[in-house]
Amino acid sequence: MERRVLAYIREQNMIPRGSKGILAVSGGADSMCLMHVLHRIGEEMDLCLTVCHVIHGIRGEEAEEDAAFVRETAERLGLECRIFRRDVPRLAEEEGLSTEEAGRKARYACFEELREETGADWIALAHQMDDQAETVLFHILRGTGLRGLRGMQPVRERYIRPLLPFSREEIEAWLRSEGLEWRTDSTNLESEYARNRLRNLILPELCRVNSCAKEHLLLLAKEAEELYDIQEAETDRLRDRCRYTAEDGTVLSFREWEESGKPLMRIDIPDVSEEPGKGTATVTGELLLQELARLAGQRKDLTRKHILAVQELWGKETGKRVDLPYGLEAVRTHRGITLRKHASVSPTEKPELQLHVERREYLPGEEIPADEERKMIDAAAVKGMPRLRTPMPGDRIMIDGRGSTKPLNRFFTDRKIPAEERTDWPVVADEEKILWVVGLRLSECCKVTEATKEIYLLYIGE
Repeated sequence: MERRVLAYIREQNMIPRGSKGILAVSGGADSMCLMHVLHRIGEEMDLCLTVCHVIHGIRGEEAEEDAAFVRETAERLGLECRIFRRDVPRLAEEEGLSTEEAGRKARYACFEELREETGADWIALAHQMDDQAETVLFHILRGTGLRGLRGMQPVRERYIRPLLPFSREEIEAWLRSEGLEWRTDSTNLESEYARNRLRNLILPELCRVNSCAKEHLLLLAKEAEELYDIQEAETDRLRDRCRYTAEDGTVLSFREWEESGKPLMRIDIPDVSEEPGKGTATVTGELLLQELARLAGQRKDLTRKHILAVQELWGKETGKRVDLPYGLEAVRTHRGITLRKHASVSPTEKPELQLHVERREYLPGEEIPADEERKMIDAAAVKGMPRLRTPMPGDRIMIDGRGSTKPLNRFFTDRKIPAEERTDWPVVADEEKILWVVGLRLSECCKVTEATKEIYLLYIGE
């Protein structure tokens, strides 16, 4: 086992000689194999290893026994061991996560904390071949493309997976042959969590249908890896035509933005619907996924349904839009599709502006503010909460009591607002319409009347 793991480490360029590493050890068979094997390899490669174990605050005494087992084993091997305690149920409640998601977030936070303390170069995880099959299946069920079909990568930034080519069966067989013990987490036998349902219920049923189901999932992951490289090259070629707008209003190419270190405000993707070879669904879908993740700073909740919804915009008229996770939206423009932070984002040229909102009962006869930085509007006319944003394609403002509206661009033209100032002009809107073009006009749709019961007081300030 040691020779095979070492060969895989070298093949994947996982661990430099003389480096520092963290071993994520739960006490289960896979992580105990990881600890013992890397300890033996570590002597040959002059490695400095630290064991990390996390108590999740879920299993009570059983978890304490697991932690003691990991610590005692690490000490026998002469390895430093750090035990972290985290209240995962509370984290899940506070952040609106499942217990499974909160547990993963807590573990990785502990790994990173220990890495910073020790100056470790890498963090080793004990995922193996069966975990890989489960991951590929999970991604398929959740909705994924080639990237997700690849499953877990042997090396991802600082994280490495030295046991990925080995099955759970051969890992346990090796531990038994070496007379090594491991612990069994009782929650792994339950089917409350998504991963456990796949492991305990779904995959066994698939293997009854076809005894090679796991192997086929792994072959699919390998083929997806090769195809993804091709897709990635095509995606990069398409990306070269995109333009990025930073929060200070600077328009950059991808290469320029990457070098600038500036945070993004929006991404303009050219119309590719008529370009053979560049407008294929797989390439544009991957581009959209990557750029939405870049804009959001994360990608976990971005799924195939979101990408398909954005792709459909290429066949729609200018101004159509799609709301997306992480406060993002996609808008069809006459040039293509704009991905941008949601309408609640402050104007790019005036990032210091903020909208202050107060809702209260309207007192008949009270003075209505007349200045351009404060407004009073009828709360009943507002859908959702008023929010400060910048103009977007399709925006209109109501100009009279009969309900007549005017395109915001035409309104700006009538007011002789220079074209270069319109993109970032502050406006206040609800979920459907413009309420106030700051400094210019309040929409007729939300003005206070004798029938008004409640009001919003709006104030623009720093």
